[in-house]
Amino acid sequence: MIAFISVLSAYLLGSVSGGLVLGRLLGKGDIRSVGSGNAGATNALRTGGRGFGVAVLLFDVSKGVLAVLLLPLLAPGLGWLPYACGAAAVVGHVWPIYFSFRGGKGAATLIGVLLCLVPAAMLPGVAVWILTLVLTGYVGLATILGMTAIMLFTGITQAPVVTAPPVIFVVTMWLLVVYTHRENISRLRGGNENRFERAMLLRRKR
Repeated sequence: MIAFISVLSAYLLGSVSGGLVLGRLLGKGDIRSVGSGNAGATNALRTGGRGFGVAVLLFDVSKGVLAVLLLPLLAPGLGWLPYACGAAAVVGHVWPIYFSFRGGKGAATLIGVLLCLVPAAMLPGVAVWILTLVLTGYVGLATILGMTAIMLFTGITQAPVVTAPPVIFVVTMWLLVVYTHRENISRLRGGNENRFERAMLLRRKR
């Protein structure tokens, strides 16, 4: 019962959307009505400026960290509970109960969770994310490939125990990331995905 309360609390924490809460506090309005229509940090950056985007990113990352480090303490000794709380926080960010179940794509909150649960895997993940973004300018593609690198790294380092909580968690989160970025994938296939031009450092040098 206490473990269930921990997971539920993680979902409720994840449902506190940084983009929507800070948007209202800072006079930015509902950022789901502008730009990509998403409540995440990328849309906050594009529509509200760098300061707002960074603030939303830190807010949402912090949710993931708190969900993993604090809430499992309610039921200590359960090795799977931090992963369940982390997943619940990400789900809450994507489908927030306080905001009509319309949130972000989960990437920022997932970063906070991954930093706590599989920190070693973040190095290849971030490297792939940065490389993809610099070369293509596609944030969605960079996020998918970065999470793919994290999944592969975790699977390799945990082998042959493929049923270990870290492996189950990263595979589940990879599936969620692909799902929440399905529209990005569709636009990539159609050749009309938006690029984050300012991130394309190689293009600037040409």
